[in-house]
Amino acid sequence: MDIKLYFQNTFETLPERCYFSPGRLNLIGEHIDYNGGLVFPAAINLGIYAAVSSTTNQLVRFSSMNYPKNGIVNINLSELTYKEADGWTNYAKGVILYFKDKGYTIDHGFDMAIFGTLPTASGLSSSASLLVLMVFVMCDIFNIDISRTDMALIAQHVENNYMGMHCGIMDQLIIAKGVSKKALLMNTATLETQAVSADFEGYTWVIMNTNYQRKTTDSKYNERVAECKIGLKSIRKEKKIKFLCELSMDEFKKLQHNISDEIVLKRVRHVVSEQKRVIDAKKALELHDAKWFGRLLNESHLSLKEDYEVTGLHLDTLVREAIRAGAIGARVTGAGFGGCAIALVPNDRVLDFMRIVGISYLGLTQIKADFYTVEFVDGVHRYE
Repeated sequence: MDIKLYFQNTFETLPERCYFSPGRLNLIGEHIDYNGGLVFPAAINLGIYAAVSSTTNQLVRFSSMNYPKNGIVNINLSELTYKEADGWTNYAKGVILYFKDKGYTIDHGFDMAIFGTLPTASGLSSSASLLVLMVFVMCDIFNIDISRTDMALIAQHVENNYMGMHCGIMDQLIIAKGVSKKALLMNTATLETQAVSADFEGYTWVIMNTNYQRKTTDSKYNERVAECKIGLKSIRKEKKIKFLCELSMDEFKKLQHNISDEIVLKRVRHVVSEQKRVIDAKKALELHDAKWFGRLLNESHLSLKEDYEVTGLHLDTLVREAIRAGAIGARVTGAGFGGCAIALVPNDRVLDFMRIVGISYLGLTQIKADFYTVEFVDGVHRYE
């Protein structure tokens, strides 16, 4: 059943508009978007579809093909406070509340059905995809004219201040501004983006989903953000900087004596070294040097494992088995603690690669992994 038919069956009318909001894959540059770093994400063809029709009342009705047992969730435009029982619709409520608080005229309700093809808790940014989708839908329905960068900033604001997740801007910005067949070199301090071809001839990007159910990702993520703030404050005793990613590795080595906490020191070391890897990754893409890029992926994962400590048994197992099965590079992508890893795999080995890694991972963890080959696509858009 497609989203239009589901909408018709649910709300007994045809939808007026249909939308798609992609998920995102970060090729390299992990956990530095909230440290003013350069990152290298791409929008992918897994994401969230939505069908929408305006109504004449003050009621917003939501339904999800992914959670059909929940039926229709009714939200009144005058009652938009966070309620745990409202589940995923809190993301939508937070966006509506933002526009109302900013003085935009939100004078009627609407019906909205969604269907997501992103695995939940996978590290492919299903929450950011939903938030950017909701911002885009609101702008389209209520004729709100703002830039895609501003759409991303609104989505981030709602995630930070309404949902309580202290994320950076990378996920929202790539979902809003993605370009087909490209990755975006993104400066998270200035929000400038540069599209760079992300295809290596002869190789395929493979997403590997651990299917490990993460339980503490949000709290651990917020913990890492706090540790980086402590590190930044310590460095500022000797050098005035706005973000940790302004430091080169040489500068970090000269200034690291200011950080007395060994754990905070490790966090900062990852941030600074990962920034250098992103800069090298751009050069590798421009030179079409897949093997160099693969080495950078491996170095990134090692840093995220040992210095940032966000990988864990399941991700480490997938990455190790991926290298053994022929990937030229692999690493965790997303927040970590479970979720997904990515691998760069020779085209002629992709099917064998997925079979071999799947068997090994199942034997070692008793969990079945899922594998996806993905295309890089445009950002959030209306398609009907």
